[in-house]
Amino acid sequence: MKSHNKKIVIIIIHFLSLSNSYAQNEINQLFFNLPLQSSRDTIYSSIKKYGFIEKHSNRNVSQNDQIIKTFYGSLDRKSSEKAILAVDSIKIQLSIGSTSSEIDKYYQNLLVVWSYYHFSDPRAAKLFYRDKKIEIDKITAAKQLYQKNFGDHTKTGVSDKFMDDQNERVSISFKRERPGYIVVVLEYERNEGEKKLKHEFMPKKELVFRKIDIKNVFLSNNVEQIPLTKKCAIKNDRSIECFKESIANHISYDVDFDSFYLTPERRRIAINFIITKNNEIINIKVSHPNKKLCEEVMNSINEINIIGPAINKGIKVDYLVDVQMSISNVN
Repeated sequence: MKSHNKKIVIIIIHFLSLSNSYAQNEINQLFFNLPLQSSRDTIYSSIKKYGFIEKHSNRNVSQNDQIIKTFYGSLDRKSSEKAILAVDSIKIQLSIGSTSSEIDKYYQNLLVVWSYYHFSDPRAAKLFYRDKKIEIDKITAAKQLYQKNFGDHTKTGVSDKFMDDQNERVSISFKRERPGYIVVVLEYERNEGEKKLKHEFMPKKELVFRKIDIKNVFLSNNVEQIPLTKKCAIKNDRSIECFKESIANHISYDVDFDSFYLTPERRRIAINFIITKNNEIINIKVSHPNKKLCEEVMNSINEINIIGPAINKGIKVDYLVDVQMSISNVN
């Protein structure tokens, strides 16, 4: 009897796994058969192989000093036989998002794919929307049934681990951008990676202040190589422009300047610190009338990842950073 029950459980698991596999294949088909369960890099490569032309204005997205691949571009209609005749243009976007609650210490990154179908023919747009909506409703129903079956059969030993642990979501919207011009948008979203601790809950590094002979500290105009931040290393850019930009971007991303309601005359911050020959950041000084703001900027600077010191005549040296930072996009 026990052997018979085991066979039933195995059959149920196999059937539901196949159901989920079919649902996943149908989702992929909605998005040009992209391997949506694969890594971001694989999806990025698949988008380009399909025939989408990337816009040169795409910006690099970085998180925790890692470059995250994103994509925005249009389908090359001339070279593609897969284009829908009634559509004026097709665009796709690979992006990143995150989700969390106010009471949760962690956040979850999201992998997001949007496909945009532009129509000048309203009837064609409505038919396309109707057909895709039917497909999405079927997929959603299949996934709900799949999850419900596991919930109903827990007593037989079927594990809830087989549920949709990627937390996938598929949706469709119908938008009138302007008279006589309609965009149908398909959106795919799933969790990406493990949950991460929010920045405000991370333990802060202790600020280091150390007596140092200023005569042995070098500036940008008398070194062969300025210090290298991890962000510039990822870009393979050792220029002073990249160095300054990586520092400014790190602080801007880290500090909520909007919460300080700075007036126009208080949107400049004087920043001064030393990067030692051992890649340490010490003796941070921030000058601004708002002391709380100074404290947050100092803590932010202390977290900058330096992976290479300044070089002078082939020797590692201590380096003085002395910059004025302008704060923009504040209320």
